[in-house]
Amino acid sequence: MLAGVVAFWGCSAEGIEAPKSVGPFEDVGPCPGADTLLVKAKTALAAGAFDPLRPDIERILVDGAGLRTILTLVSAILPDLEPALLPDLLASLSDDETGATVDAVLPHVVEVMRYIDGSSDFFDGAHPEPMNAVHEIMTTCDAARNVAVVRDVVALEVRRTGGSPAWVAVPAGTGDASWLGALMDTIDRAQEQAAFQALLERIAIADDGSPPGEGGEIQVGRSAFVILAKLLAANIAAPDFQYAPTRQLLVDVLVPLLEDADGNPDLVAEAILQELLDLLGVLVEEQSAVFESTQEFFGCINRHDADAAIPAMLFDYLTTDELSAVALFDDLAGIARKDQSGELRVALVDVMDVLISHPVVLADTTAVLAAFAAPEVSPTMLGVVLSLQDSGILDELGDTVALLLECKALPPDAPTLVVAGDDDETQGDAP
Repeated sequence: MLAGVVAFWGCSAEGIEAPKSVGPFEDVGPCPGADTLLVKAKTALAAGAFDPLRPDIERILVDGAGLRTILTLVSAILPDLEPALLPDLLASLSDDETGATVDAVLPHVVEVMRYIDGSSDFFDGAHPEPMNAVHEIMTTCDAARNVAVVRDVVALEVRRTGGSPAWVAVPAGTGDASWLGALMDTIDRAQEQAAFQALLERIAIADDGSPPGEGGEIQVGRSAFVILAKLLAANIAAPDFQYAPTRQLLVDVLVPLLEDADGNPDLVAEAILQELLDLLGVLVEEQSAVFESTQEFFGCINRHDADAAIPAMLFDYLTTDELSAVALFDDLAGIARKDQSGELRVALVDVMDVLISHPVVLADTTAVLAAFAAPEVSPTMLGVVLSLQDSGILDELGDTVALLLECKALPPDAPTLVVAGDDDETQGDAP
């Protein structure tokens, strides 16, 4: 079944010819080979680290032609990408000098996996519901449109007005900041205010979605946050959605909680909250250029995460002192503020534009990836990934990518990825 040959970065230095083979095992000049770089990975493979997942890998990637599907997507998008785009993208994700690095967020990702898997030190039991919701979203919602909303949000730029609203969307290249950068900077300022500390745990709302004192039984903390998240998703997804009433509900619920140490309204905290609501409005107000894709995405979330498992997980993470939500937002805000993040943002948009231009094969590939998030597979998959993380293999792979980037000159006659046709003699072979 194997139907492809993948080209990786070669190694070269002044006066030293780059190797012509894919994945050399021997050290070449200053560039380490696979034997040197992937010691832990080879040991883990020999020890059967992937054995628990092997039946699912064979079923999804071999019997189900999943590998062929993934390679088809890669072969479709590579000709449309600028030659330097992927190396530059990977370089920006591993640039310690700018802080725009995967290492900044990886610990948070690992902890989320432990939360779902049940191996977290801070939560009792497994929480498979968020992964199940992700599986439903991936298998039932349009993949190209899901990528499109991420693309639109990443590309969106805003300008500070000096009035109300505090932020407005502007054409690309004319903004004071990206929308994501402005959001993370505002959240970063919010967490420095005492009034925002433990705010999520103090949220109160009636179980019918009305502000306290105007409806049914009052819910607080996690239950209130889940009700508020479900209400927000349902409202935005509604065909007759208008932002003003939804914004007013958020103001009614949150502003009374923003008090200083003496119990007086905290005007600085209120101003920051209004900025956050202005930034939300940039996405969901009807005149917004990204409203259509955003509304469709919230509709997808509303249908397939009806119990708000993803917001519930977010609440649990953000309100657990040991996990430090402050550290999470510091990491994200630090990435957003770095000069490198501008280049990273442009590169991500370019990659997503190419993906969106191949909707059919993107949908097929998303279905393959979704198979690993299925309820009957995801516990095994998460267990294997976390065991690899604990053994240091994922760090080793990251170091390998970084070293390849240091000597990434691709030889002019390097092989390109080729996907075999139906009549290829290798069809039916295992990968």
